[in-house]
Amino acid sequence: MKFVIILKFIFMINDVKILRYKAMVLHLDTHILNVNRNKIFLRNKEFSLMEYFLKNIGIILSRTRLIEEVWDMNIFCATNTIDVHVSRLRKKLKSIFKKDVIKTIHCTGYLFGE
Repeated sequence: MKFVIILKFIFMINDVKILRYKAMVLHLDTHILNVNRNKIFLRNKEFSLMEYFLKNIGIILSRTRLIEEVWDMNIFCATNTIDVHVSRLRKKLKSIFKKDVIKTIHCTGYLFGE
């Protein structure tokens, strides 16, 4: 009986859902972003944006695509709403990395990663 309990415990440990990029670890279950052992607390949309950026590293993401994928497709919001959320996220990341990891691509959108 102990053997089964140990296997379940190990399975639960391995079942943790995370996304990694360099020194970043985004915990999907707890909504915590760790960067170099620093915890960064993200608001809901910041978390959703970070998750989407981490799933699309090196891909230019247009504002329209971000609205469709991160926000509800049926909602109307101005593109500066995205700019504000990205700016907040960028500021939090820059306090740790000391550089922008989210780049603005003029007239196109955003690029995450190097």
